[in-house]
Order: sequence, then structure tokens, then C-alpha cells
Amino acid sequence: MVATGKYYWLRKIYRKVHRFFLQKRLKNHDFTLLAPTCIAGVIYHELGMQFLSPTINLWMYDKDFVQFVGNLKYYLSQKLRFVKIEGEVTPTAYLDDILIHFNHYHTEEEAAFKWYERCKRVNYDNLYVIMADQPDGGVVTHEDMLSLKRLPLRNKAVLSIREYEDIDYIVHLPKDPVKDCVNMYMFDKSKILARYRWERVWNYVKWINQGVQL
Repeated sequence: MVATGKYYWLRKIYRKVHRFFLQKRLKNHDFTLLAPTCIAGVIYHELGMQFLSPTINLWMYDKDFVQFVGNLKYYLSQKLRFVKIEGEVTPTAYLDDILIHFNHYHTEEEAAFKWYERCKRVNYDNLYVIMADQPDGGVVTHEDMLSLKRLPLRNKAVLSIREYEDIDYIVHLPKDPVKDCVNMYMFDKSKILARYRWERVWNYVKWINQGVQL
């Protein structure tokens, strides 16, 4: 079925032009971007890059993610152990003590193949980390975010609605309409162009090129 909709072609043209200028501005072409949500895959896709990260098309709990990036080489050397969880319809696996939800894969074999394939591409000398601050649910604490500063990572960004005097890698996003935290940024798009709202407030290409943010 051919996709249709009131703004379909406008969105299609916009995305093509938008991606062209993003890719033209990109100078850093061998970075590994790690994230506990699909935002890493979205950014790689927008930049027309090969996935140089295993955290693509999956999600993990934020506390598990902090633990994962804190001992990255250890966890990437471990084998996935797939488990069946009631209510889960997509593959789920433990990586030692970390639970990973492969929510965009249909089979365990597909998820494992992509995970191990992308683990081999990780550039440990050019690592970037993105996560979100969601303190209302006790998911990410101030100490969790601060712990990223102590890790030997080139660049990190925490999407948040708050100011932290001791954290200089905060990217401010709009507040969720209900919760006291950032909104559902992976689903929050403009009505006509379907542009991610975080793209309007965060120059992530500049961050990737220079390790700085707006």
C-alpha cells in the first residue's frame, strides 16, 4: 500500500532536504553513539551512516544503561542470554546482569546477529553517549548522571528539563505535559513536517563534530 496523508509529500521532501544539509555539515564520520533508546539509530539514519553501535533498534532501562557504558568493554565481550518474559512479544535477553529489549526485531537469531555484528564496529576512541533525565519515576538519579562525568567517554549528553550546576552536558528539552520530566522525545514530532522537536533545540551535528551543544 502506498503511503498517503495530507502532508505526506511535504514531509518526504522536507526530510530529504533536511538530511542533505545535516550530512553536508557532518565532519566526524567514525563515531560510536550509545543510547538506551532508538535515538542512536535515528541519528545514524538521518546522517546516512552505517550503524557503528550495537544499541540500535532496542531499549534498556536507564540504570542498566549507565552500568553498561560504565564497563563497556566488559559487557560487549559477554554473550546474550535470551529469556522469555510474560507479555513480551519481541526478543529479550540478558547481557550478564543487564536486560535488553530488542523491540524492533522479530526473532532471537536476527537480534543476536545484529548485536554481535555491530559490537565489532565500536570505535572506543570516538564514543558518544545520550540518555534522558526522568527523575519523577526514580529511573535516573542525579548521581547516575554525574557518574557519566567520571567515565572515559569523549562526549555525553543528558536530555533534561532541569539545571545542574555540576553537570555541563545537559540538553534542555520541553517538559512532558503530565510528568515532571522530559516529554516522550522519541514520539514528539511537529504536526505538519513530523520533525522531532529535540532537533529544533539541539544541534546534535555540532555536538558530534565538536563535542559541544547549543
